Amino acid sequence: MDPKSDVTNVEDTTSHPPKPHNVNAHVVPMQQEAQQDLIHIDLTWRSWVVVFVSCFAIMAQVYVVVAAGSVIAFIVRDLGQPAISGWIIQGPLLMQTVLSPLVGRLSDVLDRKLFASIPPLIAVVGSIICAKATSMDMLIGGGILVGITLATISIVQSIPSEILPLKYRALANGFAFLGGAVGGLVGGLGAGAVTNANPTGWRNIFWIMAGLHGATAVGFLAFYWPKKRTEYSRMSFKEYVWACDPIGSVLFIAGATLMLLALNWAGGAYHWSDPHVCANLVVGFVLVLAFCIYEWKGRTDGMVAHVFFSNGPNFWLATFAFAVEGWIFYSAVNSVTPQIILNLGFESNSWDIAVRQMSYQIPSLTFSLVVTWWATQFKDLKSPLVLTYVIFLVTTICYANIRPSWNTPQLVFAVLAGIGTSGPLTLLVACIQFTAPHAYLSTATGLAFSARAIGGAFGSAVINAIVNGRLNSHYASDVGSAAIAAGLPSSSVPALLEAMEAGTGQVPGSNANIMMAALEASHWSYARAYRLGWWSVVPFVALAIASVACMSGVKDLMTEHVEATVERNVVDDHGKEKGLEEK
Repeated sequence: MDPKSDVTNVEDTTSHPPKPHNVNAHVVPMQQEAQQDLIHIDLTWRSWVVVFVSCFAIMAQVYVVVAAGSVIAFIVRDLGQPAISGWIIQGPLLMQTVLSPLVGRLSDVLDRKLFASIPPLIAVVGSIICAKATSMDMLIGGGILVGITLATISIVQSIPSEILPLKYRALANGFAFLGGAVGGLVGGLGAGAVTNANPTGWRNIFWIMAGLHGATAVGFLAFYWPKKRTEYSRMSFKEYVWACDPIGSVLFIAGATLMLLALNWAGGAYHWSDPHVCANLVVGFVLVLAFCIYEWKGRTDGMVAHVFFSNGPNFWLATFAFAVEGWIFYSAVNSVTPQIILNLGFESNSWDIAVRQMSYQIPSLTFSLVVTWWATQFKDLKSPLVLTYVIFLVTTICYANIRPSWNTPQLVFAVLAGIGTSGPLTLLVACIQFTAPHAYLSTATGLAFSARAIGGAFGSAVINAIVNGRLNSHYASDVGSAAIAAGLPSSSVPALLEAMEAGTGQVPGSNANIMMAALEASHWSYARAYRLGWWSVVPFVALAIASVACMSGVKDLMTEHVEATVERNVVDDHGKEKGLEEK
């Protein structure tokens, strides 16, 4: 694409006679917008309360995923239907992935407050349905309703960025990360506590969820009063529809849905060669490719607006790095690490694993404060990103050499992983937002989180295929051979494998020495499988390092400019009131 011609197109704000699908949007590149209205705005309680409500909303959204996901086994024990239990989490995440860009675009064009306040009320209804569910189908249906509010991540992560000065954009996203980190801690530990109380204690998770989403809606309705949108003049219904990029939205939603369905099924329900996986994956990929071509050649002001690329490659570099972060986090950090702790014998129950995982969560939360301070103080987002990705590269290499005897070293690896992921999760969204004019802020944010989720889906599918492939071909022979060498009759090997899978059971002809030999062989078989999984991550971390290293600095964009203040009686450079308009 030709960046110069694209920028000329979006900067054209001259009045023209009405044309089919013409949307007169006052959009200028971020480099120009950042230098407008450079007046200092005193931030009062109005701004900081809205920042808190936005971070609270992010906390509630992360709680949804972490809390319910950590007790799926107990839900299955109560409701049954384990074959579809994965959709307790995959359903809401699917809604977030495919709808985030569209919801962000709607809020950019129509009304930010409406789309921030109403979906949490729908999530309250969904949470109540989940809490009172009498079947797995009912629970998944309620989760789909909850997923509607997860799609508003494109909005709630944008609100702090637009009501604070651009110089505080890293701080705004740092606050958002802290909200998510707190949601992860509360979700993981709180879910375990209420579930341990009684067999149906998992239902309390959804009652808590209803309260969190209700409080989010009340907070936005009571305290969030943004200024009236000025980027888009009054338009007809057809013009509003066209501004929301209907063709691009349909292509993206259909393509992303099919790809995610295929990748979720590839995680265990079907083989990669099954039509459920390969057909949906191919069709989904073709539709996403068609979406990319359409956004490139079909229109300049669509969901992927050409103005994102007006000052270099930061948008696609940061989005790619964020997709890689999703690949890393959802596959290796969030999925494989707890399995390592369990299957290499470091811990033996879910509560101890959750507590041990705090060696990742607490450093991640703590170091994000350092990253945020550096980026804000020195107006430098690139250096901490490169540093934290390099630290994570070291972490992946360490995990790629994991041994069953590395109980204590694994805690050190977890600390390094926490430090390594703190930078990308805190700063990459800010980098993407710095490429987007205010008229596209939530759209760009939604695209970022969709890219991360799609990367996570691919990463999970690939690493599961690698790990499970190695275990399926070697585990039985590794354990059986070790047990036979220790004196177990070969006829008892099937009973041994069944007992080890169940965690209990009688094995004819076994003794303590035989069981110890089998257990050690099991630990080593799992270790070799997880090593392969972690090695598969290494090239992508290297690519992410290269991506962030090639990004341009944003120091000149970190100005006093405030895109959408909620403060009252603020006057801009032209003597016009900038801020809240009295209703």
